[in-house]
Parts: sequence; C-alpha cells; structure tokens
Amino acid sequence: MDIKSTIRIAAARTGHNRAPVETNPYSNSFDIEAVRAYADKNAERTFRAFEMAGEAGADIVVSNEGIRPIGHMSTSVEMRAEVLALVEELPGPTSDRLAEISKKYNMFTAANYKVREGDNIFNTTVLVGRDGKIIGRYHKIHLPASEHWHVTPGWELPVFETDIGRIGFAICHDIAFPEHCRAMALNGADIILHSTNGWGFVTNNGALGMELLRVRAAENFVYMATAYSMNTLRPGSSSCIVDNKGNLLAQNQSQTEDGFAIAEYQPDYDMIDHKNMWSFFSGVPSERMRLTHERIPPAYKVLTEANPPVVKDVYPEYKYAKSPDEIMPIADMFRQARIDEADGVENAIWENKW
Repeated sequence: MDIKSTIRIAAARTGHNRAPVETNPYSNSFDIEAVRAYADKNAERTFRAFEMAGEAGADIVVSNEGIRPIGHMSTSVEMRAEVLALVEELPGPTSDRLAEISKKYNMFTAANYKVREGDNIFNTTVLVGRDGKIIGRYHKIHLPASEHWHVTPGWELPVFETDIGRIGFAICHDIAFPEHCRAMALNGADIILHSTNGWGFVTNNGALGMELLRVRAAENFVYMATAYSMNTLRPGSSSCIVDNKGNLLAQNQSQTEDGFAIAEYQPDYDMIDHKNMWSFFSGVPSERMRLTHERIPPAYKVLTEANPPVVKDVYPEYKYAKSPDEIMPIADMFRQARIDEADGVENAIWENKW
C-alpha cells in the first residue's frame, strides 16, 4: 500500500466525569442504568475530541484508555454478571459512532474501551478505517492485578497496514514492558498507538514517564502517539506524539479542557541515511533494518523464561490473585471503601493503606 507523503497524527486529551453516587453498587441509590449512562456520557467527551481532531485535518486519532468507564463496578467482583451486561460487543454502539466520525472526516479512529466476546471481557483498542469499517482490534496483554478480576488478557500483537503506515498498539501497563514494543516493531509496526490512564510505568514522575516514552520510540524506530487522560495524580502527564528518533513533536498537558495533541510529519519509517558511517560499512542505508539485522536472538533466551534468575529464588510462585477465594479478601477492602463513600465517610480504609 502506498504511504501518504505527509501524515497528521493526533492523540486525544480528555477527562472523566466524576461518577455519581448512583453508580456506586454499595449505595442505596444504585442504578445500573446510571452506570450505563455514565459510561456513555464519558464516551461522548472522546467523540467530541475526535471530531476536533478531524476538523484539524488529522489522518488518525487515538483515545485514552477506557472511554466508557463503569466506575466502582470495575472492582465489584461479586457483580460479574452485571459488569458483563454493561460491556459492549464488536461491532456495537461505540464502534458505530466511531465509524460515523471516521467517514465524516475521512480519518482513522482508534478508541479504547472494554469489549465482550462470549463470557470474556477484554481491554481493547478498536481501529476503524477511513471508510468506517473496523480494520482490527488489539486486546491488552499486560494486566495490572485488579484488572485480572474481570478482564481476560490478550495474547496477540497484531499490526495493521494502512495508508499512513503499519499500526501497532499498547495499552497502559503494556508500555512498562520493553518486550512489548520491541515485538510490535519486529512485527513491522511503523506507529504504535498507546492508550493510557497512567504512564504504565512504576512511577508517578511525569518527566521520567515522558523520557521513557521517547526511549520506547527511539529504540524501536517507531512513531508513538500516547493518549493520556487528564490525571492530577500524575504530574507532568500529557498526550503526546514522539517520532522514531525520540523527538517530542507535540503534546497537550491540559487538566481542564478536552482536546488533543497533533503533529504533522513526512514519514521516513526506515530511517534512510546514506551518509552514515555504519551505512557505508554495512551497505544497508536503513538504520532500522541494519540494527534489526544486528540483533543476536540466541543471546536473549532469558527474555522468554517465565522465571528468570532475577526472580526464581525470590518469588518463584508469584501470581496475581485470580480465583474468587484469593480475590475476596482484597475485594472486601474495596467494598468497604465504596460503602464508606456512599455513607459520606471520608477516609476509606484502603486509602489509608496506600
């Protein structure tokens, strides 16, 4: 497929509405339809940001993580059936809305939200083409502990060919694992779209988070578009566009107004440099191709070990709490916190622990 000579890529920057008390399953005023309305209202904020990006001439726009949040129910382990009923299938109302926006502005849209496949719930980014048709989906692979309570991890790293390049994905916690972006890059990704509600790193340091994103882009020779929701707990956070040399092209750090970051570039995905000394020695002018060829995979076997030396003698049995018996003691703390909140008690017990 021919690649456009100039590309405009955008990353949304939107906030989440505060969840009303009716969405708290431990409140006397709980109403599951209020949860659905809350999710829909939040999604509309993303749709408006997408339309703004379309008006600005974006070729593609990506959302932050979880544009249809279900609030307190995400940690209500005993309400699995109700949670499943709230989650959309694909195609569904949200993907239909994305299709309308894609066709209206002749652009690709990529939005992240929970989707249902049978009895499984996935944290998914859906890619919709300029014609409004679903191109593909990516299911989040690396799940933090509590997400395991309802969400099934993905297992594939798909890359989709488009007229702006080959597109791969990362969702929040995925970005903490360098193997993830490297595998996407080796699968051919030119662009990685990253939807998040947190850096995905074990840090709240906004400056360090940005540097890590720049490193991920540069070490894998990919453009990265990170869409980060407004989050006052993560100072310095931003939605941003980074090129395949690690340069920050655009960012939006607003904590008050929905919008987007957008950057225009002329793609050089193979990073051709005929004047580079190493290109001269190797006869390969593409920096991306040369460094990919120079990898020594047999030396990296430890990367695929489930219990590498660094952990096997310390946490050989490490696993997330997944079964109901394992989850419930932790879930009880969350439940008490929600009950306290519904009763107007300020310092919930789990907040004191963290």
